[in-house]
Amino acid sequence: MKALSIFLLTLGFLILLTANSFSDVIFEDDFETGKLDKDKWVGAASWKIVDNVEGEPVLGDYVLDVLGGEEGLGVQEFPEDYDYYADFRSMNGLSGFIFHGQDASNIYMHQISVTDSAYTSNNTRWHRKVAGTYTAEPEPFQNNVKKEQLVWYRTKFEVRGYHFKMYLGVVDAEPKDLTLVGEWTDSAKSFKQGKIGFRMSGTEYAQYDNVAVTTPSYNFAVDYSDKLALAWGEVKIQK
Repeated sequence: MKALSIFLLTLGFLILLTANSFSDVIFEDDFETGKLDKDKWVGAASWKIVDNVEGEPVLGDYVLDVLGGEEGLGVQEFPEDYDYYADFRSMNGLSGFIFHGQDASNIYMHQISVTDSAYTSNNTRWHRKVAGTYTAEPEPFQNNVKKEQLVWYRTKFEVRGYHFKMYLGVVDAEPKDLTLVGEWTDSAKSFKQGKIGFRMSGTEYAQYDNVAVTTPSYNFAVDYSDKLALAWGEVKIQK
């Protein structure tokens, strides 16, 4: 009887663990149509879809190329809690990611600043922009992490209302292999939810690919052996 009870408890735990190992995909774009999807992005005038010249298989044929142009937003509104994934490379120091965007003047914008950046290299540059004015709170990457210009990486942001955690890894890393490099809370509680996007200012230049937003999960298991559409399609969608 005792052995049966232990078995049932173990089985229940395994079922619970498995159930928590998947997320719903609520947004994705790998830019493989070769043009900007206006149903997904408003974007900025500087946004272009260009050939993947690096040959990274996970990037497919096309990537999003952003040279300056300031803020560009998506169309979809997201809840206050989600996980945000993207592949990126900084061409000259910075990559900028937008969260909880209300409009171009009211957003969270967090930059990944890599080695040789003109702005606090190897930092997460946490930003809030309220009524058109930015406030920056840069923090060095945890654990002495170093990232380079002209190299593709994968990032994950865990967005929980006003609290953010950021992870980094190689471009084809599974989420469990990404490293926590920083976290930040907006004590002012400026924006509870909104849109995602990218922001590059002046001569700031970066490229992006494989953008995905999922419901929160800390054990998100995805096979990245093929392009985004196939890989996300292999995720167990719970309805």
